[in-house]
Amino acid sequence: MGELKSAWEIAQEKANRLGKLSAEEEEQQRKQRAHQIGQALAQRYLDSSDPRDIAAELNSYEEGERGLIRQATLNCLVEAIDFKSSKVGLPEPHEMLFHGVEGISKLEKVIQRIASLEPKSQPILEGITKLAQEYEGMERKTRQELESNYRETLHQLRISGTAVGDINIEATPQWQQAQQRLIEALEPRLNSLKQELAK
Repeated sequence: MGELKSAWEIAQEKANRLGKLSAEEEEQQRKQRAHQIGQALAQRYLDSSDPRDIAAELNSYEEGERGLIRQATLNCLVEAIDFKSSKVGLPEPHEMLFHGVEGISKLEKVIQRIASLEPKSQPILEGITKLAQEYEGMERKTRQELESNYRETLHQLRISGTAVGDINIEATPQWQQAQQRLIEALEPRLNSLKQELAK
């Protein structure tokens, strides 16, 4: 009768037959792990109103991992900067970060997080803030023009007074088209600034 083996011994024999990971595979796993940790950190700091110091939290990781995690966190935060959506957090391909009054505060939150990770990026972050303000100003002007046009049309149709409340401009195709034109005009500048941040 053969010798009985423990589960650990059987698992060890299988692992030995499979062989160990190559240095390249181990490095790939390390980078993947760092990216996952960095993405989770970025998401947590975007979701949280607590202005904890990201840099201090990064110090809790081993020195070899710290740089990779920091870069992954920074990249994820940079990806979260965009014009198309008011959703907080990391964007899906069809979702983006700032829009409207709430969006500016979300953008400011991302900028604060990036500045705490990369203090030297302050001039680029100021450029992004100015671009966001430019976008908001252009959006506000477009909204006022469209509302004025709709009110004029209603006035010509002899519809006025309490019958005309707030006009929901955002539901109109003209608003969607105008907003898309604004984004297309400013997005190349935003992408250029984001590329500078990611370096």
